[in-house]
Amino acid sequence: MPPLLPIVLPLVLAAIALSVVFAWLFPAPGTLRPAPVVRFTNVTKEWGIRFVHRGGLQDPPTTLGGAVIVLDYDRDGRPDLFFVNGAPWPWEDASTAPASTCALYHNDGNGHFTDVTHAAGLDIVMQGMSAAAGDYDNDGYPDLFITGVGQNRLFHNQRDGTFADVTAAAGVGGDGQTWSTGATWIDYDGDGKLDLVVANYARWLGDVDLATAFSVALMGHSYGAPTGFVGAFPSVYRNLGHGRFALVPGSAGLRNIDPQTHLPVAKALAVVPLDANGDGRLDLLFTYHTADSALFLNQGDGTFRQWTTDASRRNEGAGAGLATASTLPFAPSEDADAILGSLELAQTIERRSHDETLLHLSGKLGVALLDYDLDGRLDLFSGNGRAEPDVNRFESGYDFAAAPQLLWNRGRAWAPASAPGAEGGAWAIPVVARGIAVADLDGDGDSDVIIAQNNGPAIVLRNDQRSGMPWLRIALVATRTQPEAGGARVEVHTPRRVLIRTMAPAMGYMSQSESVLTFGLGEDARVRKIVIHWPSGQRQELQTDAINRTLVIHEP
Repeated sequence: MPPLLPIVLPLVLAAIALSVVFAWLFPAPGTLRPAPVVRFTNVTKEWGIRFVHRGGLQDPPTTLGGAVIVLDYDRDGRPDLFFVNGAPWPWEDASTAPASTCALYHNDGNGHFTDVTHAAGLDIVMQGMSAAAGDYDNDGYPDLFITGVGQNRLFHNQRDGTFADVTAAAGVGGDGQTWSTGATWIDYDGDGKLDLVVANYARWLGDVDLATAFSVALMGHSYGAPTGFVGAFPSVYRNLGHGRFALVPGSAGLRNIDPQTHLPVAKALAVVPLDANGDGRLDLLFTYHTADSALFLNQGDGTFRQWTTDASRRNEGAGAGLATASTLPFAPSEDADAILGSLELAQTIERRSHDETLLHLSGKLGVALLDYDLDGRLDLFSGNGRAEPDVNRFESGYDFAAAPQLLWNRGRAWAPASAPGAEGGAWAIPVVARGIAVADLDGDGDSDVIIAQNNGPAIVLRNDQRSGMPWLRIALVATRTQPEAGGARVEVHTPRRVLIRTMAPAMGYMSQSESVLTFGLGEDARVRKIVIHWPSGQRQELQTDAINRTLVIHEP
């Protein structure tokens, strides 16, 4: 026997054993799959959704409206839908432009929705823009804030299926001269109560009425930029408790100033909460109609600080996007939150020609992220909506209505998953898309898509993907901070990888998606553990073998 054999043989056997163990614990990634055929089924009528948006004038920028909000207003575990409607403008002939109300649809859980608008007390008429759902009084039920032109309204959930208008008592109605668009509920100062941040598109001067401001704007509008209005900083309302709010001076630092004019950057469209730097505090990303997006970092002391690049850089005339229209500052590492990573990836998309299959995101209205096929990577659904009816005057080959599109996330690049005319492409018909929200409406684990149109009917697309991949959905309830656990970092550890999401209001342009986190597990049929970093600083680790179910996890 060779003298080294007794020493070498155990080492070889140990190496073989370790390789088997590591191969079992950390299997090699599967082969690169082709982009899937996208199978959505339009179930709008079948599921009982009859909402039609009415926005009045079809001149820019009045064509921006059309919002959809996902919320479980009655806490039955099923996502319901709220649609924000427009109204005739004060100078329009109401007989030719009849008023329509907002609408609330209750998810019956059997593939059907019931219109409960009147019973819920939400049959209101206003020139609405968007909305945000959040439990501002910590009673366990989501309340509803609606933005609009000249007035905003807050509705308190009475926990009996009805809502009460508490705008005046709460002090969040605005000044009557501001056009508000996006809004979000976050606990920005860490006191355990949700505060309210409202993005303002523009405002008109006190001695000029709205009709006059529009008249000035329409005399010489340029790609939807109204000259009869001025810019306005966001409105930040601090939650004082007992149903009262206070307007924060200086907008808590959320002041995006044009470096050339030294005036507020106008025409904000959406405000998107996300943890951009991984510190457990929700930051805010504002997107604009005619300017680059602006990211504000939460300082943890009740103020925000703008993250800046080249202060002289401008992008006047750029189209509207979601959170993907401009450069984000933090290149995601391998353990970064998937949403931030997808936004970084999305900004690399370029348009080469008008018939290119890839998206030019900075020119689109309505974009949502979802794991369409549950492979563990977030894909991108775009309504491809344009801002103005006469957009083809400025960009040859484009129409106001456009076919939606889904881009499949390959991991480092996007691939067009389908196109109109391909198998499963019957859903991709031209629409005037605005708000796009995603939610598991039918309880089968994958995300369905809801599209709110401008001056058109809502569309509900059931996700009929056939990947057969496992999934896990997680809802959090914090006990030491605000119950909605905004800023909590959730890690799902599988044999192949670690999937990461940050709990935050899932806001987009004119939309809010469901708050439950969906983790597609891909080729992994089991979960090794779940790790939660709560906003309170507590770390919680759970061992579970649960798949294909929803877990509600309470902070210990």
